[in-house]
Amino acid sequence: MYTKCGEPNKSIELYDQMIANNIGEPNKSITLIQMYSKCGEPNKSIEVYDQMIANNITPNEITYINILSAISNLGPTALKMGEYIHQQITQHKLDSNVILLNSLIQMYNKCGEPNKSIEV
Repeated sequence: MYTKCGEPNKSIELYDQMIANNIGEPNKSITLIQMYSKCGEPNKSIEVYDQMIANNITPNEITYINILSAISNLGPTALKMGEYIHQQITQHKLDSNVILLNSLIQMYNKCGEPNKSIEV
């Protein structure tokens, strides 16, 4: 709500409190990844994703779409992370999801790899 109302700092403050109170719940993690990405904090999105993985929470399509958005916002410096996420999507057999494929194409383009986006 705060993010949509133009108060991203309030959102970040609220979600930072949620992290302090345990990030173990998948929906909470997905929300955090999306919120940080939309608030211009893509590195924090990646931190939440890493925490999910460390807590053995399996990402779903929504998680991947949001983390790819965060990676896209970082540009070429995040290409390796984007390639890793692409491998995870393929490994989990989610590579037929059109929205995910569009997110991958966008990520590769924003990371300076248009030829890889064509391969997707």
